[in-house]
Amino acid sequence: MEAIGISAAILSTASWAFATVLFDRLGKVIPYAGITFLKGTFSIVIMTLLIIPMGGLTALTLKAATILVISGIIGIGIGDSLFFHSLQDLGAKTQVLYFMLGQVVTMFLSFILLGDILSIRQYAGAVILLSGILIVIIGKQEDHPNKKRGIILGLLSILCYSFSSIMVKITIGDVQVLTATYYRMVAGTLSVLFIGVTTHNITPWIKPLSNCSILLQFIINVIVVTLGGFLLSMLAIKYTSVSITSILSAMEPVFVLLFAFIINHERATQREIIGSAIAILGLLIIITH
Repeated sequence: MEAIGISAAILSTASWAFATVLFDRLGKVIPYAGITFLKGTFSIVIMTLLIIPMGGLTALTLKAATILVISGIIGIGIGDSLFFHSLQDLGAKTQVLYFMLGQVVTMFLSFILLGDILSIRQYAGAVILLSGILIVIIGKQEDHPNKKRGIILGLLSILCYSFSSIMVKITIGDVQVLTATYYRMVAGTLSVLFIGVTTHNITPWIKPLSNCSILLQFIINVIVVTLGGFLLSMLAIKYTSVSITSILSAMEPVFVLLFAFIINHERATQREIIGSAIAILGLLIIITH
């Protein structure tokens, strides 16, 4: 089962990297909170279409439902909004630097709260992987306006994601992955909808989608995020430790480089290629223990 969790974590990371590159472009025309709301709305529609033929959601205890709802509000409603705002301030390549800290925070919290302990080989692989990632993302970065604000918001989003992951791990053991994801998505999206209604921002959030090109890009991205990012990340947390899932998520900068080249035609530097190779070596050490 751990192999399933590891595979899901890697594919989920690739999905998030693809989404990061596209959302970086979409963020130039759609407000950050609007991206969170629209992403959540489309994701709920997609998951509903998946759930109906499967006979509906599975029953949850009040405790499990409550934890998942709170996790959704923290991780999706608040965390995603902060992430997309930070992404607009920093850009895709720079923003993932601060995502790295999230892996350390999540590993620390999972050790303290869940007692997750890895093998010496896995810790060694983690050090090699993280070293490779640091080589990729440290160096000359693009200068973005509001960079300080982006750093602060990025760090806050990391804390939200880390606490949310721990909460999911606590309750996901006996819960169907699709059901857990659905509860979190609905809770997070409704929390952003409440903010949008009270601040009268719903129309500005939706208006950019009147452009067919933007709408198509957004739909493709949401499908990738929903099926690849959210569902696979929940599957990863279910079948492997939070620490392993967190470490493998650190591969996102490598995938960002790949998709930035494919989508935006941004060429990788020699430093980025070397760092990516080291990160892949670390990944192989972790998953072949």
